[in-house]
Amino acid sequence: MFYRLIRTDLKRIAHYGIYMVVAAFVMMTVFLCLALNANSFIYSDDRSEPLSIGIVMSADSKTAQMAYNTISDMDSYHSSCVFTEFSDKDTALSRLSDGDLFAVIYVPDNIISDIMDGTNTPVEVYYSDNRSIDTFVLNDLFRSTSSMLGISQAAIYSVQAIGRNMELPEDIQDTLSNDVNAMFMTKVLDRTANFTVDKINATRAANTTDFYTSAAVLLMMMLCSVVFFPFLLDLPASYITKLRSQGIGKVRRNVSNFISMFIWLYILYITVYMALALASLFIDELHVNIHMSGILFGIVIATCVAVYTLLISLLPAGIHGCTLLLTVVTVILAYVSGLFIPEAMLPNFAKDICHGSLLNKLVQTLCIYLS
Repeated sequence: MFYRLIRTDLKRIAHYGIYMVVAAFVMMTVFLCLALNANSFIYSDDRSEPLSIGIVMSADSKTAQMAYNTISDMDSYHSSCVFTEFSDKDTALSRLSDGDLFAVIYVPDNIISDIMDGTNTPVEVYYSDNRSIDTFVLNDLFRSTSSMLGISQAAIYSVQAIGRNMELPEDIQDTLSNDVNAMFMTKVLDRTANFTVDKINATRAANTTDFYTSAAVLLMMMLCSVVFFPFLLDLPASYITKLRSQGIGKVRRNVSNFISMFIWLYILYITVYMALALASLFIDELHVNIHMSGILFGIVIATCVAVYTLLISLLPAGIHGCTLLLTVVTVILAYVSGLFIPEAMLPNFAKDICHGSLLNKLVQTLCIYLS
């Protein structure tokens, strides 16, 4: 009798399964378009124009000029600022008031020697009236360079004191002082030399498109399973009574429901898998290949989605309540699992959840098997 129940359920679910496949392909088309553009969404280039900065060098000092040349060539400044030298302060401020410049930096006389002897004469920075977030960022950027030089000078004084305490010859002390000064000048001004740049993928996957394509497959299957709720819950009381008279209770009914959903979800997975492999022949950004590991892993995904749907159907919420609950829970789980926003961009509480998320692990594994 139990096997007859399974055959009956397979016949009943076929009506809902056809609608599920149609809905899945519509949903998959939308998700796939988003996945193919994931790189441009996440790693979009900053197309903002560099800011025009005027600089007035009041001192005819080779050391100050060297410092200016070093700063203007730094990546942190060079990528965001265009420097223009002016011979006098009034001309620069006039260009600032005309709106030709975003800011003007006035470098006082003997600034480098002042930093070396601890005077730390401040750099004067003038901004236009168009205040923005760039104003505050650049303000800290400009002033921090002078401040960092002043702080490093304290370390230089310590080195000089050590030389005197060790009673080193004066020529060696002078050489040591000059070398340390030059070293700190180079390290503080050229801060990019202290860092290494490692490019990592925000999704922890080999390829962003592959990750979001795999996420789209799993998310699509979870959302499409809502069509099974009428199959699971819309049962006449007479039908349930007849099954009980044959010795089939709720546990066996649920086992039969699980088998029926699993078969249709696996059919859906294989169909979408083949469609993606075919589409990858015509779409360069899509890399989906047919592997036995990918086919077999569909069993795991279909099992997880079928159990997930069955558990929600056991709640006393009715067809519409279960549909709404599954949709909301799926969206929340997808968010904290990094299926919408990359893990690196999630809030701290969500990052902790993402690391242990079953959904994220399924997508990471599927990403490997499909590519």
